[in-house]
Amino acid sequence: MKRSAAFLAIILGSIFTTQAQFTEITGLSKKSKVSKVKLFKVEHGRVEEIAERIPGTSGSFNFKFQPVYKGYYLVGFGDANQGLQDKFKLYVKGNDKINLILTDSTYVLTGKNNKENQVLEQWYKFNYKLERKTVYFNRGRRGFTDFFPLLDQVTSKAQDWLIGKETGNANFDQLMKSTVNYDPAYYALTLLLVPTASKPSEEDYTNYVKNFDANQFLQNDELLKFPYGVNMLDNLVAFKNKGLGSDFDRNVMSIAGDKLKGEYALKYAGLAKSYIKYKDIVDKYGKYFISDDQKMRAEGIAKKMDVYKPGAKAIDFTYPDVSGKQVSLSDFKGKVVLVDVWATWCGPCVKEIPYLKALEKEFHGKDVVFMSVSVDEEKDKDKWKKYVAEEQLVGVQLMASGWSKIAKDYKINGIPRFMVFDKNGNIVDIDSARPSDPKLKALLNEYLNKAY
Repeated sequence: MKRSAAFLAIILGSIFTTQAQFTEITGLSKKSKVSKVKLFKVEHGRVEEIAERIPGTSGSFNFKFQPVYKGYYLVGFGDANQGLQDKFKLYVKGNDKINLILTDSTYVLTGKNNKENQVLEQWYKFNYKLERKTVYFNRGRRGFTDFFPLLDQVTSKAQDWLIGKETGNANFDQLMKSTVNYDPAYYALTLLLVPTASKPSEEDYTNYVKNFDANQFLQNDELLKFPYGVNMLDNLVAFKNKGLGSDFDRNVMSIAGDKLKGEYALKYAGLAKSYIKYKDIVDKYGKYFISDDQKMRAEGIAKKMDVYKPGAKAIDFTYPDVSGKQVSLSDFKGKVVLVDVWATWCGPCVKEIPYLKALEKEFHGKDVVFMSVSVDEEKDKDKWKKYVAEEQLVGVQLMASGWSKIAKDYKINGIPRFMVFDKNGNIVDIDSARPSDPKLKALLNEYLNKAY
């Protein structure tokens, strides 16, 4: 009987403890345009949506959830892939009650809130102008002349600002110490590295940027606790290696922390245009996929890339040629097929045309088909036809009428893209070398002469 009672007490205690870990966020949206309010978590340095609410008639909303970690969550508007605009950091540890108001440009705590979020709100206000000039660059003048002095002002006072801000929560206090270093660094890198018409020269730099050391943020995975972690990792690597040209291997190895190396490699493995490029990254840097989560994500990427591996069956497509006849990739089984995805408005595509013509001439009369698929829009069909005629383009000329099936099926978001398929209608490489590169000629010869 005593043992049963003790067991029951343990179970009840466990239930009450679990219930006590729920966090409740209660708020009022005063946004001028009614929008869904969303709750986000930070997952490996990225923002992921976990819930949404349509505000009531008065603008009220509420989230009640059990946090899976102690750290930053975000509340705000827009989708996770739209960046950090209109999303506001909150510290969640479980058993929290957070009350706030959201407006078109900011958030304000109201009523009763814990010490951690009171300190975080104070930092948000202290740092507000810096954030507005970078994260919200498209909503106002993005100038660096007044940004750099403001950056120096904030960073020079940040450590003094921290004095007296301890909350008694060791986890938060340590995170806050990191935050006052990481936030300004992220804003500075955002302004320096996001493409704009107006760019600062090194003469414009003030002390903070002149003395900026990217290495201090590349030592460990602390960066991944922040919602901008992966973006900042990219920017840190770019800043550290600026002026050295594009070299993925050098970029990875310039990161000190092994887990961060893994995150960087994972990101680009997922963005790889072909299985060959994906496998090259994984073979070289898979040893840095240290955590179980990194290994699991790598497996997920591998499954998605499997359909593009050499020898996999090509994903067929059918488009009209200049005369309107429907032509499919699968019509050319028994021949090696080179597909050029291009457009008349694409400068780099046009630059490859003379090389493509020369290559076609070399392989003329052999079992190689040269197929060009234009992603010009339907409204530009006559322009495309005229271009094909005037430039005397050879081979099979097809029109996809925009970024249609071929672009979706083969993950094409930039052109030109050259793809090679073997005589059996299987994939050789869906991001091959361009005609201006001798490697493409060698690849075509290899598969032309291959025994099947």
